[in-house]
Amino acid sequence: MTLRKITMIGAGSPGFSLAVGEDLMQSPILRASRFVLMDIDATRLDASAKRMQELAQQLGSPLQIESTTDRRAALDGAAYVVTSCEAKRAPFWVQDLKIPARYGVHQLTGENGGPGGQIHAMRNITLFMDICRDMRELCPDAWLMNFTNPMSFICTFAHRYGGVKTLGFCHQVHGSFGVIAEMLGYQPGELEVITAGVNHFNWLIDIRRKGSGESCLAWFLDQVRESEHWRGVRSNVPCQHFTRELLDLLGIYPVGYDDHIAEYIPFFYDLEERRQIGYTDHAADLSAWMNDVARHGGGFEAQVKAASEAKVPIPRDAHHPYYREKTCAMMEALETNSPTYTDAINIVNHGCVDNLPADAVVDIPAVAIGGEVRGVHVGPLPRAAAELCRRQITIHELVVEATVHGDRQLALQAMCLDPYVRSLRQARQILDEFLTVYRDYLPQFHRAQSSGPAQAGQIAKDGAGVAAFDEMSLGRTS
Repeated sequence: MTLRKITMIGAGSPGFSLAVGEDLMQSPILRASRFVLMDIDATRLDASAKRMQELAQQLGSPLQIESTTDRRAALDGAAYVVTSCEAKRAPFWVQDLKIPARYGVHQLTGENGGPGGQIHAMRNITLFMDICRDMRELCPDAWLMNFTNPMSFICTFAHRYGGVKTLGFCHQVHGSFGVIAEMLGYQPGELEVITAGVNHFNWLIDIRRKGSGESCLAWFLDQVRESEHWRGVRSNVPCQHFTRELLDLLGIYPVGYDDHIAEYIPFFYDLEERRQIGYTDHAADLSAWMNDVARHGGGFEAQVKAASEAKVPIPRDAHHPYYREKTCAMMEALETNSPTYTDAINIVNHGCVDNLPADAVVDIPAVAIGGEVRGVHVGPLPRAAAELCRRQITIHELVVEATVHGDRQLALQAMCLDPYVRSLRQARQILDEFLTVYRDYLPQFHRAQSSGPAQAGQIAKDGAGVAAFDEMSLGRTS
């Protein structure tokens, strides 16, 4: 067994922290490690640590569980840093949707794409400037293993400016194909896929039944077109109505669910069409959820209980081993040099997708070996899919540059390039209100132009304050 210090930033959230902790407890390689939980919310952190210790006792695990509200102490000497953190996720998410709507931009989700995705990225990149700066000082050889959205923006920042080894983990590809397998009458893991694209915007290149050497792509696409699961909108079932329409339009299957895919598509349904089909208002849903938390309490145990009682027909067993997150498996592979395959991870392209930029962050299959996680060559994407991804890659890079340098002009360019924005005036109005509302979280846009990324990296220290940037969210992060 390997004794390592593994740090979780944002450990007050019950989702990813428990998933990562449980995997560590059962790891034959890392089960005796130090697992350091960090969150600035001491109440939630204490509840998380207590639940983790109870789980360790139940499993008879020797995992050493520690907790702290001091981020630098948590990072000092870490071998792996797992991040699932951001400021005031739910209330800010509502604003990210409502502000563009005032100027005629109605997003379905606004988390990773659209104007909401851009301002979400600016806030979180600013947070990660400090995290990466501290890692360079306190644990320069550590791997940053990120769950925080918007994934592609954050991994692009870490690649270009972070100065730390970075992997981006998202369960969209792996998780959705477990659910899809169940929808089609199979067990999770019986359908193996090759996909490529940018995070939450992948495209299916091939699919095979486990144990078979023959592609079943044509069969799968026929099943999608015939299945009721890709028609209409049903409560507590992942919506894939628009997914099927995109398949019919482009001839290639977009991976995941409508709420993410629609973030990047300029020809998604207008507001009235959404209502007729049955899509709900995400801002209203979030507001109702926050009101419910306020009425019934938002403590750790209440969140865990609510999640366990949610009536979701698929997956039938959310604790099936197939649905586990992949961070621990990657840690084990890096520790032991045991070749380990993952069907999707966010890393630099390096030519794996022929017709996307070589230095772009992409979501592709990869193998961990030789101390690195190396992408698998998947070939070119079909022309339309590649063009849609290239537009998003350009936006990701512009937003990163704008945030690092506090450059409003670059931020405006990115807003103008977004498919949801239809005019320069609209882009200016949305960006100006965003930067006003989030002034305390984006101080670099409200001072003299920074001379470069090194200065920008000090923003949280002498600007709005480290604590404000590190406030952990109740909302989902992947």
